[in-house]
Amino acid sequence: MGGRGALLISLTENLKNQFATDGYFILREFFSSIEIAELRDAAADVLSEATRGARGVGFDPWTKEPGDDINPNRVTYINDIFLMHERFEAHMRTRKLARVFCDLYGPDINGFQSAAVIKTPQLNNDFHGWHQDAPDYVPLSNYKNGCAITYLHAMGRDTGGTSLVPGSHRDGVFDRGYEAVEGWPVKKRVIVGFDTYEARAITPEFMPGDVLVFDSWLMHRANSNYTNESKIGLINVYQARDCIDLENRNTFGPANLPITRSRTVLSADESGRMRDEEIAARSSVVEETQIE
Repeated sequence: MGGRGALLISLTENLKNQFATDGYFILREFFSSIEIAELRDAAADVLSEATRGARGVGFDPWTKEPGDDINPNRVTYINDIFLMHERFEAHMRTRKLARVFCDLYGPDINGFQSAAVIKTPQLNNDFHGWHQDAPDYVPLSNYKNGCAITYLHAMGRDTGGTSLVPGSHRDGVFDRGYEAVEGWPVKKRVIVGFDTYEARAITPEFMPGDVLVFDSWLMHRANSNYTNESKIGLINVYQARDCIDLENRNTFGPANLPITRSRTVLSADESGRMRDEEIAARSSVVEETQIE
């Protein structure tokens, strides 16, 4: 199912083959307890300042009662978290994490999304539902787009973990639907036609420091958390440089942001400067094509 991150110099052929066949793999103990403690502290800093109405921040729809010490306002997600704390900026550029996607997609990797997803205490997360990420991303010029979830807490079934359907990434993009459920504050998100896949779903157990890497076309869901503590996962989506957002749908902060070039991780300053240069060059090519 995966490998131990501390021992990985590069992805094994078995992991690459699993990614192609199943659409995911798990890297166990990929981040150390010290790294996880730093990320938890950074998360507590950001979550303590998150208030309702803030752009790119979601909150528990079931209640406005206070949460726990790490997440007092019951935040459920924060987009562009790499802009809110230097520790998350560093995490997005972690050499060993970037190398995973270089091994999957090639030496030149761009960012796509950087977020935190939090399952609040006693959260019924069924409304989040089964889904694919790809419908929010397409059209892209190719399929080289994937996600890494870094788990800051132990998670599994009913404790905030992630369920997935191995191999479902190979069947294309499915229609998304929303169903009203009596007594629920929001509609339930569903995949149209999911009934034929449900029996194949699995729910791995994750420990702090584990990383789930999965294809953005893979069917998955975030589970409920019936514990009394918030459970945090960090989301980093990357894509190959030649995976182009054809309609410029991506409005997240890491959109088109170079993370590696020739397998070398770039600094924030290098990334920003290079993004401006590459966007300008791409615009020039488009203009010249239109003139011709």
